[in-house]
Amino acid sequence: MSKTSLRYLVFPLILFSLCCSACAHQLKPAAGGSYSDPKGHFELTLPWFKDHPREQGWQLLSWEDVDFVLWDRGSGATMVVNVTPLKQGADLITLTNHLLIAFEGKRIISRDNELFQGREAVKTVLEGWVERTEIKAEVYVVRGAGVCYDIIFWAPRDVFPSKVEAFHQFLVGITFLQP
Repeated sequence: MSKTSLRYLVFPLILFSLCCSACAHQLKPAAGGSYSDPKGHFELTLPWFKDHPREQGWQLLSWEDVDFVLWDRGSGATMVVNVTPLKQGADLITLTNHLLIAFEGKRIISRDNELFQGREAVKTVLEGWVERTEIKAEVYVVRGAGVCYDIIFWAPRDVFPSKVEAFHQFLVGITFLQP
């Protein structure tokens, strides 16, 4: 490959990555590490944030059609909360299976019916692949009044044990605002 061809390939990649990181809309936490969903479905308190989440390695991101994303740039660990309308008669196992389609080569380690803050939920722990990275994930699908809360944590498999406790603290900080 000639130097000119390589230059034409590298330049757009660098430009694209700069645009994505510098221009992307990023969510801002309120004082004290709290976040309020603009649609009014949930609030979060992130106790380990102190005043600046970046001090702890976590960054709030905005993904299209996803309500809340917290990403640890150093480890690749990711926490997601998404709220979708609940289809009449849909069971949580079916909703969970639909959600897990995104994980390639998945192996379900455990799946349990639980109560999550008094609500019916399915908790699934799995291993699989996301964008060519081997991950381990813990997924909660929680029934709300007319909505379904998808609460997801994944991290590279070797990082999962060191980051899952932050996810469990994250779960404690969730407050559902709808019945």
